[in-house]
Amino acid sequence: MNFVLARSAIIASVIVIGLSQGATAADVALPTKAPIAPPPAIQGWTYSLTPYVWATSLSGSTTVKGRTTDIDASFTDILDHTQFPKGLFQLAAFGEARYGRFGLLTDIAYMKLGLGASLTRSRGVDELGLSVGASAGLTVEMVIAEVAAAYEIARWNGLTSPGSNTALDLYAGGRVWWQHADAQLAVSGTVNILGLTRTGNGTFSASADVSWVDPLVGARLRHQLAPGWNLVVSGDVGGFGAGSKFSWQALATLDWEFCRSKSVTWSGMVGYKALSVDYSQGSGLTHYEYDMTMYGPIFGVTARF
Repeated sequence: MNFVLARSAIIASVIVIGLSQGATAADVALPTKAPIAPPPAIQGWTYSLTPYVWATSLSGSTTVKGRTTDIDASFTDILDHTQFPKGLFQLAAFGEARYGRFGLLTDIAYMKLGLGASLTRSRGVDELGLSVGASAGLTVEMVIAEVAAAYEIARWNGLTSPGSNTALDLYAGGRVWWQHADAQLAVSGTVNILGLTRTGNGTFSASADVSWVDPLVGARLRHQLAPGWNLVVSGDVGGFGAGSKFSWQALATLDWEFCRSKSVTWSGMVGYKALSVDYSQGSGLTHYEYDMTMYGPIFGVTARF
């Protein structure tokens, strides 16, 4: 009897141990999958720098010491009738520093454009008492420096496709202008030389240096088309009589990521930029005016870090 009871106890123990081991094996074989953690948000300041080339066309007029030169020249016309770097030279770059919703925007450009008689047409004013032939030329050297503070007022996720995002910024700041203009005139009659300097080649020249500051306000739309592809459209108005009479700018760019290192993301950039300004000071022989629209495609490379 005792032997039977002992045998039954041993069999029961073996069954319990087996069941326990089976449950443990099942638990090990079917683990629960941990959820995928979202990517960490970017903390602190981010920066981008975009050196670019602006294939600038010109349409408008400039007046130097009372002598007005009309200009209507495409970028290809300027390339065909100027010499690099004497008549055509440019350095330009966008910059942006961003922290959360706040941003600081910069756009600095230096340009030198030498335009021959085939690209310009000269006309005078009564105070000059001057008659000129068809030949005239103009060289304009300028620096345009823009600084503005931006704030993101709205953001939409998945507006056009899953994973896309769109943001709207408002910005305000100032645009500083410096210009040196030199107009060359071929004289075919009499001239009142007050304010004009005769050169050795039988022509007259007039030059002037001016600078002013335009306040500006604008808006910018940033849209991610797809991962690594971004579209930016912006526009602003300025001047308001504080610097120039009026100025406006429109800009659209598309950039795409082509390389990434540990600390820097590189993108190509193409776009279109138009900038117009109407500035005037003085009268008669002291009159200087720059009423011009500058426009054309832009090409650059962006480094983000």
